[in-house]
Amino acid sequence: MLSIVLQRSFRLFSLALVPLILLLSALFAYYFETAVMQQWLLQANWLPYVCLIIASVISWQFGRSRLVWLSLLLLLIVQPIDPTWLEVGMAHTARFSFMLLVLNWLMISNDKGFSPTNLSVAILIIALLASASLWLLPSLATNSLSNSYVLTPTTSWLFQLWPELRQWLTATELFLALITLVLAVVRSVMQPNNSQVALLVSLFSLMILHAINQVAPSQLVVITLAIVVCFAVIKDSFLMAFKDELTGIPSRRALMQYLQTLGRKYTLVMSDIDHFKKFNDTYGHDVGDEVLKLVASKLNKVTGGGKAFRFGGEEFVLLFAGKSSTEVVPHIEALRQIIADYDIALRAKPRPPKPPQKSAKKTEKDKIVKVTTSFGVAEKTTEHSDFATIMKQADIALYAAKKAGRNCVKVAKQ
Repeated sequence: MLSIVLQRSFRLFSLALVPLILLLSALFAYYFETAVMQQWLLQANWLPYVCLIIASVISWQFGRSRLVWLSLLLLLIVQPIDPTWLEVGMAHTARFSFMLLVLNWLMISNDKGFSPTNLSVAILIIALLASASLWLLPSLATNSLSNSYVLTPTTSWLFQLWPELRQWLTATELFLALITLVLAVVRSVMQPNNSQVALLVSLFSLMILHAINQVAPSQLVVITLAIVVCFAVIKDSFLMAFKDELTGIPSRRALMQYLQTLGRKYTLVMSDIDHFKKFNDTYGHDVGDEVLKLVASKLNKVTGGGKAFRFGGEEFVLLFAGKSSTEVVPHIEALRQIIADYDIALRAKPRPPKPPQKSAKKTEKDKIVKVTTSFGVAEKTTEHSDFATIMKQADIALYAAKKAGRNCVKVAKQ
């Protein structure tokens, strides 16, 4: 369990690295060249709105409803507060609370598109959250304008540990921020993807801007966040197009793209799961899918600098850039052995909803099965230089491996 959490946390960090660098670069640029940036932002005060509109349109086109609502929400940051509506301090607090509540909602929800029903539900939720932020307004205003704080144990401890927090947040604001931060981190670790990263970075940005409370850096950060939203949508769409949904390894389309980066020398390996149709017919397609994912995960860990792709069905392709077939075969042999030695446990019966009592009879043991794979290896040569011909040679070698009894590696005669 801990290893899974660490693995997902590392993936979240890797996804968030570029957006965080963009955000920090924007803030550093502002504070090191304040006069220049202020002058530029004053002349281009329309730019944040244009960037957010572009981000929302791109998100809408790709069905990322949460990022559409996030883009529209960010408009509130650069929108000046009307002093005739409420006292400036109260309106500032209400806006911050409302944005935190909406971010909470976006964190726990999923992309649902913009059908009339989904759109109506989303508008209703946003209206309820706006009402809730206004309902909290009297206590927020009291806490921010007086020295008496209605402290929860958590906020009381934080205020004692870091007294300067009182200059930036009231107790209620701090409590809402903590809830949102915990929820954002937990959800992002559980489901690390680029959309979650955009929401998480937006949350950090909102907290920073609330503490700064200046128009110019807000405009710059909003422009950066619009870029982060566009980056998230494009990257997620790229992964959908170039990553196999079932196995999680690069797809056939990614293979064709990767070919353009290869040099004059490379080796191609075709792999096929032995008797996969029979395995599917015997144990069912659900088990077959698990076997595909298992084999793909092993192929994806091939040594020797190889890169694995799902070609289609139970067929996979491995590419070794700059390697000859002689150099590749030992790595393929080791990989074949790893797959052949792996035990796959099939449950004899579905897992019971409750653990059996001690007096219950011993349950039937899970069945252990194995799968094997065959490999065909072909190297790029002067005679076989185009990809289609190399694929054909690897396919011929794979057929030879099947004919030789399967679970073996054969090299094409070139």
